[in-house]
Parts: sequence; C-alpha cells; structure tokens
Amino acid sequence: MRQALSQVALGFLLLLTACAALEPTLAPRVRLADITLLEGGLLEQKMRVELDIGNPNNFDLPLDGLTFTLELNDRPLVEGFTNESVVIPRLGEARLPVFASTSLLGLIRQVMALGQGEALSYRLSGRAYLTGLARVSVPFETGGTLELLPDEGREPSLVPL
Repeated sequence: MRQALSQVALGFLLLLTACAALEPTLAPRVRLADITLLEGGLLEQKMRVELDIGNPNNFDLPLDGLTFTLELNDRPLVEGFTNESVVIPRLGEARLPVFASTSLLGLIRQVMALGQGEALSYRLSGRAYLTGLARVSVPFETGGTLELLPDEGREPSLVPL
C-alpha cells in the first residue's frame, strides 16, 4: 500500500512539473547598454557589445546563448553571438557582454550615411537560446535613438523607443 501511494505521489509530482513547463515563456527584454571598440584592422573591427537582458517571466530564465544584429538608421552595423550561459532571475535582469565584428566597408557606409542628424535610430534583434527539457529559442527586438550631440552638460545616451 505504501509503495502504491508513493508511486501515485511521484506521478502527481511529475504531472505538476510537466504543467509548469507548459507555462508560456515571454521573450526577454534585451537592451543595448554599451559598445566598446576592441581592435580595428583594415578589413575588420571587433567590438564588445554590452546587453542588459530583462526577464519578464515569473520564473528564472536559463540563457544558454544569444545571437543578434544591430542596425543603425535601418542599415546593419554589427552581428554578434555568444554561447555564454547566464541565469536571469525571475522579474530581474543581468548584463551580458557579447563580442561582435563588422567590416570596414560597413563602417564606412554607416559614417557616410550619418549626415547632419543629431540622433541615430537603432534596432537590436536576435534570438535568445534557453536551456531546459527542450531546447527552445525566443526572438527579441528593441530599438531607440542614440543622441550624438547631447545638450550641454549631458553625456551621450541610448534612448529606447
């Protein structure tokens, strides 16, 4: 009797675990935090892109990798990816450095397209890869403006849309 009762309890526990796994996963909120030029050569420039990743879910989000494309004024600037693992706490956020590269030609096109504007629009999109019982990926997208010529006394900033 005791063995049958423990098997029923174990089955019930597995059923609850399976139902919890079916809870829909909301896409993480990924925000551009910083870009640092690491090295530049004649053909390629390497950068470190800092991303703030927010978790709108009511459970920890185990991130096992990420890919992204960063566009400025609707033109691709850099693409990057990482296989870094990080657990983003429920309803919290974490910062993730991602290495990216761009070609000299792409960078020159961006500079020539700047014109006289005081701000650049940016779009960050990609996929976040999650670990768990099934490997899933969720898309993300965000955008905003980058002020090139801030008001006196203010630092340049990223402003989300």
